[in-house]
Amino acid sequence: MAGIDLSANMLDGEIPWELGNPRHIKSLNLSSNFFVGPIPTTLGGMGEIESLDLSHNELSGPIPWQLTQLSSLGVFSVAYNNLSGCIPNSGQLSSFGRVDSYLANTNLHQITQGNMCAAPDPVAQEDVGETPSDPVLYAVTAASFILAFWAIVAFSFYHPYGRSVMLKL
Repeated sequence: MAGIDLSANMLDGEIPWELGNPRHIKSLNLSSNFFVGPIPTTLGGMGEIESLDLSHNELSGPIPWQLTQLSSLGVFSVAYNNLSGCIPNSGQLSSFGRVDSYLANTNLHQITQGNMCAAPDPVAQEDVGETPSDPVLYAVTAASFILAFWAIVAFSFYHPYGRSVMLKL
């Protein structure tokens, strides 16, 4: 697969960390949606990505230092979000100008010679595991299973084909 384009689909919530798992994706476009929360650090593992567009969302927090590991990145935009902190000045991210890539993130600032931002210790990276913390997802899943069960029972008793199968048992 060459790329994933989910732009302008009215998607919301946090960007799933699993999107960083495909290693051979060349392009990821999640622009013009309603994504909130931080940029997943797992996106830094997309070793072959050449274009990453997260612009026009409601993302917040810092730009993860893991994105500096994207050595093939030629197009990058996080413009029009609510990002804060320092713009990483290493790797490919140092080659993108504030005007285009980081536009309208009023709490983002560039690193100056006297004002350095320290990157977190790579050894102390957070464990990227499954986060079973969405009770709404579990409730919807449970309700779906219950509804499917009762639909099969109702079909078995009330539909002519279902009754004939039940009578044979």
